[in-house]
Amino acid sequence: MTSVACRHVIILALCLTSGIVDVVGYLSLGHVFTSNMTGNIVLMGLAIGHAEGFAILRSLIALVGFIMGTGFAAVIIGRTTDTSFWPKSVTAALTVEGGFLLLFAIMTLSDSSPSETMIYLLITLLSLAMGMQTTAARRLGVAAISTTVLTNNLANVIEDVVSTIRGWVRNNHFPSIKWDSMLRLAAIVIYCLGAAMATVAERSYPLAIIWVPIVLVALILVTAVTYFPKLESIGKKASGVKNS
Repeated sequence: MTSVACRHVIILALCLTSGIVDVVGYLSLGHVFTSNMTGNIVLMGLAIGHAEGFAILRSLIALVGFIMGTGFAAVIIGRTTDTSFWPKSVTAALTVEGGFLLLFAIMTLSDSSPSETMIYLLITLLSLAMGMQTTAARRLGVAAISTTVLTNNLANVIEDVVSTIRGWVRNNHFPSIKWDSMLRLAAIVIYCLGAAMATVAERSYPLAIIWVPIVLVALILVTAVTYFPKLESIGKKASGVKNS
């Protein structure tokens, strides 16, 4: 697999992670989104309108945790001058994300029905992780895909469809479909798949599905540490031979 194709797979895996995490938060942590902040802010507005104190606090904690996660990732990634296809700073940010997810899983091993206080801490961990992931994925800049903001992805898909139809009307044939368009559509479908998987799993094994995102992030980190450096080394050698 080429480095480009591998990065595409990784972005889609992160979309799957977001879908799972959002459902875990919504079904098991008091109807709160820890990945999709648009939905979370809507829920917070509804809670304010109904004067539901606990619901307001949960959504607020998720929002603050997400902001802190994006901030932490921004500090780690910074204004890096690393122009490689996989900057080391992205690996560092995803490592921290994996740590938050793992801590969440460990804390829920012995108790699938956490107390209200524990719920606040669990919401914080998931929202921190998703904030880290959002910034790390944005740094990669794959097809302008956001792994946590579906609205933006959907808008891009619609724009791609309109552009394709316009090309067909003008030239009397369908232009070739770009990979970026396929990836944006796939991101939405896979996010939905993750949500469906988590919904089914949460019925019988509450909170256990969180191990799927942990495994995915771990595989991504292994790939980043072992596979990408080899590809980059091969690319440099090939470039050196070409220049000589």
